[in-house]
Amino acid sequence: MTEETLTLGKSELRKDAWDKVTGAAQYVADIPLTDLCHAVIVRSPLHYGRILGINKSAAQNIPGVLRVLAAEDIPGNKIFGPLLQDQPSLAIDIVRHLGEPVAIVIADNLETARMASELVKVEYEPLEPVFDPGQSLKPGGPRLHPEGNLAAQFDIQDGDIEAGFAEADVVLENTFSVPRISPAYMEPENSLARWNEDGLITVWVSSQHPFTDQVFIADALDLPVEKVQVKSAVIGGAFGGKEDSSLAILAALSAWAVRGAVRIVNTRNESFLAHPKRHPALIKMKLGAKRDGTLVALRAMSHMDTGAYASYGPAVGIIFTETLAGSYRIPNVHFETFVAYTNSPLSGAMRGFGSPQSHFALESMLDMLAAELDMHPLALRRKNMLRPGDKMFTGVVVNDTANSLPICLDQAEAIIKRFSQIEPAPGKTVGVGMALAAQSMGLGAKVPDDSTHRLEWSPDGDVYVHLGSPDMGQGLAMAAEQVTAEALGLPYEVVKTIPLDTLTSPNGNVTCASRMTYMVGNALIDAADRLIQQLLDEAARMMNFPREQLSYQVGRVVCPDGQKVDAAEIASRVADDGRTLQCESTFSFPYPEETTPQHLPIGMPHVIFCFGAQIVRVEVDPEIGNVDVTHLVAIHDVGRVISKPAVEGQIEGAVATGLGYALYEEMPLKEHQQWVDSFTEYLIPTTKDVPLNYEIIILEVPEASGPYGAKGIGEIPLVPTAPAVANAVYDAVGVRVKSLPLTPEKLIKI
Repeated sequence: MTEETLTLGKSELRKDAWDKVTGAAQYVADIPLTDLCHAVIVRSPLHYGRILGINKSAAQNIPGVLRVLAAEDIPGNKIFGPLLQDQPSLAIDIVRHLGEPVAIVIADNLETARMASELVKVEYEPLEPVFDPGQSLKPGGPRLHPEGNLAAQFDIQDGDIEAGFAEADVVLENTFSVPRISPAYMEPENSLARWNEDGLITVWVSSQHPFTDQVFIADALDLPVEKVQVKSAVIGGAFGGKEDSSLAILAALSAWAVRGAVRIVNTRNESFLAHPKRHPALIKMKLGAKRDGTLVALRAMSHMDTGAYASYGPAVGIIFTETLAGSYRIPNVHFETFVAYTNSPLSGAMRGFGSPQSHFALESMLDMLAAELDMHPLALRRKNMLRPGDKMFTGVVVNDTANSLPICLDQAEAIIKRFSQIEPAPGKTVGVGMALAAQSMGLGAKVPDDSTHRLEWSPDGDVYVHLGSPDMGQGLAMAAEQVTAEALGLPYEVVKTIPLDTLTSPNGNVTCASRMTYMVGNALIDAADRLIQQLLDEAARMMNFPREQLSYQVGRVVCPDGQKVDAAEIASRVADDGRTLQCESTFSFPYPEETTPQHLPIGMPHVIFCFGAQIVRVEVDPEIGNVDVTHLVAIHDVGRVISKPAVEGQIEGAVATGLGYALYEEMPLKEHQQWVDSFTEYLIPTTKDVPLNYEIIILEVPEASGPYGAKGIGEIPLVPTAPAVANAVYDAVGVRVKSLPLTPEKLIKI
């Protein structure tokens, strides 16, 4: 991009930066309220069991304990769920996973609440749990839900899979597995609620979807939605895991029960056990190709473990299935995906939303195929990559942003050569690997996906952005402010975001799906245009000029006599009349019926994709199996850079997450049937684990429908990391690890 811009693509300072670095920012756990009570959740000690009775008396008799609540104390709907209504706010008759909420103890201080929670006596009949999704779907096993153990199933075909394999010269079959991953955000789940004397309940959340929280709370308390006010506090990381509404419901229930203010903050142990993870999956893949490397057929059968409750599991299954073909043309496909209930911790939304799992299998298979064909892995990818106008297996025609793929591969070719020339450290074996990635944007066809935001011109000249979707810390507010400043021709400093409040903010929908800059940006550009038109209308009325003779220029109305009037003056005069100069706009994710295939399940297909590539150099100690990622280059197309620091931060953070997925992170069932539930055993990358030689290459291939050409970057940078590392390890030592993480034990064992 060469044209001059006012703020786009520049390194503006985030307006929340100072508060965060000084500790002044208020997270939910920091918000001060008078007469604040505390709640502690009594959780199931069993993976699976029947509740025979709950004895609250010993706990209720402790001085300072206000209430002990169980499912029967919920006045409204006792069950919630974002896609399937299957999750009790407090267990009803059955517990289905370790750590499931059974009761809540509310006391006037946290120490008393914790002590009393140990005195709630719950009698259980243990039942035999099931942890394997394939086993869960076999006849004769425990039936975890009345409808059975299948949360969702997808069977998608294109072309003739048998004919495709018949024409293949080479056919490979392999099985891959990926583990359960915790979002591992710094701020654990929490919520704060206050019952007001007028019957309004106010709830502060660290949530990706406050408007959904509002609906679930109202439903549980049997209140009108307008009697529930949800406020978005500063969020200390989310990565998908804070699309869950359970603590908001329980905090609101507690405040309602004691007619006061109650705060709930999870311990790290509770966070591990009771909130959504990335889905573990087993993927059986069969890939066929011609001798020249042309891909002709791909079959995959996959089992995903969604845990005790569905959460966003069915939607994750959709994107997992859609991304199984990655960035490639494959004429014959057959994908079967089963999303199964088990007694594991629930899995739901997490950054990548199925794409990290599918890409680990596919990008590993491509390198294996390249070896079988004696082709360079990059040449194989170049031969089969999607091009504008190609039809994906869903029937979606790829748009011009696929032009970023050959650029990715051209860059990768030079980087691979450079990395291959670096001498290894003594005693180490060096390897270089790469992977391509495709990540969908949006919630999917036939899913309502509207996002509404409002602009307000204040009498002091500032423009306020009433952002209808929460900033999770990723910089959405900064991007919104930069888009607004650019659209209005104003300095970035005078555009300011208003904190989200469901009673006063427009509904911007959930912050997720790599689409927020795209959605918010488009809505605000339109809102800015409407605000300018409203400004001109008011100016014409006030100054008695014909409307068509007025024009707008960088925060001023230009009159036919050359006079220039500041927008602030007009806004001030509007305010004197008791009115506000404001406009809002709704942007709907585009799924044109004439070009969007209609034969697929709800939520499928997605029609806009992000593309990228990563190249990794590793050094492996062949004696003990240690893998050291020494160099990494991340190449990603963002369409158009809105906020340069935010784009770089998204890529840097996502790559670190991808390295954790590749090398360290898993949440297995330990001895004595306990899950890994602390950072003592659950290892995540530190600053020392991110390679010193780390480069980001940002591509700008405009998305025609995006704000100033922008599209998403939130998820895709973690998607190619793990397969690139696995391919580099194979290049180094000739060992193909098909299950994540790539631990030294797996390298030595193989």
